[in-house]
Amino acid sequence: MPYEDELKSLSNPIRQSVIDELARQPMSVSELTSRIDVSQPVMSQHLKVLKDTGLVHARAEGTRNIYCINKNKLAEMRAFWTAHWSDLLASIDEQEA
Repeated sequence: MPYEDELKSLSNPIRQSVIDELARQPMSVSELTSRIDVSQPVMSQHLKVLKDTGLVHARAEGTRNIYCINKNKLAEMRAFWTAHWSDLLASIDEQEA
């Protein structure tokens, strides 16, 4: 199934919170840990999962990495799922008619 890894990564509540925070503004690991109650190593692990699935990316800023939402990936996923659900609902409507 398309986007299976991305959806699995978003099934974790901490990663959902990370996405919510990064949707507001790009942040470093330390900024994220100050907003989400986890240790820096735990946050780094969650960011790695999100980065590996392409949902976030990082840019170096001095000695820190600043994490950002990958808007293109989210738009791609949204387009796929919008079309998928529209087709699915249309199919269900046809069956009920």
